[in-house]
Amino acid sequence: MRKKGITLLCIVLSIAIMQINIRLTSAHENLNLFDEILIQTKSKTVEYGLKTCFETQEDSKEICNYLISTLNLDNKKTILTRTENKDSYNVDFSSENANGYVEALKYKNKNLITINISNVSNENGLASLKNKVSASIGCRGKNIKYFQYLKAKVKETSENGGANNTNVINQKIIKILKFYGTENIETVNLNNGLSTMAYTRKFDEKIINNKLIDFNYAVCNYSSGKYIIIGTPEIITTY
Repeated sequence: MRKKGITLLCIVLSIAIMQINIRLTSAHENLNLFDEILIQTKSKTVEYGLKTCFETQEDSKEICNYLISTLNLDNKKTILTRTENKDSYNVDFSSENANGYVEALKYKNKNLITINISNVSNENGLASLKNKVSASIGCRGKNIKYFQYLKAKVKETSENGGANNTNVINQKIIKILKFYGTENIETVNLNNGLSTMAYTRKFDEKIINNKLIDFNYAVCNYSSGKYIIIGTPEIITTY
């Protein structure tokens, strides 16, 4: 009887441990790589953006205005400027915390569409923005490519290497990337910091120097502090 009780207890404990491991694994897999870098480096988002490119057979003016409407950019707080010529149609937009454009360029018998959105925010809204843009495109686009970027300010602590030390932050990020099985990690020096390219298999990739790359980040020193700029597959904003 005692042996049965011990056996039953072991089974219950084993099931409990398995459930905990499943929850931890699931939580880890669902953790956004951008967010994990922000957490581990004690950094705060200041700006993020998304550039989306795709092909369509639809009329350039119609698709651009449809996207502006679907993305809720035709509101009273947003200034819209439209320009049109023989081969292109463009809608620039700007508001207190967001700016960008939706552009259509004629190429052969199709239109090449670019949606470029930048937001000033202290929260990482990239995942939500990408989902919103993807939903707005729906089945209207082909060969869709996404280019993401995020800029964050690093909290100045002794753990982060002090005010001017970019190496400590860089090594923290490399450690995170290696944990995810990232390959082709290469770091180069900048005038004001370090820039690293890598291949995570998580984003749209491109070939640079005969190597697959889908992740690029820089750790930079400015007069206003130390910043991390992240881009996929490479940084698409100035730094």
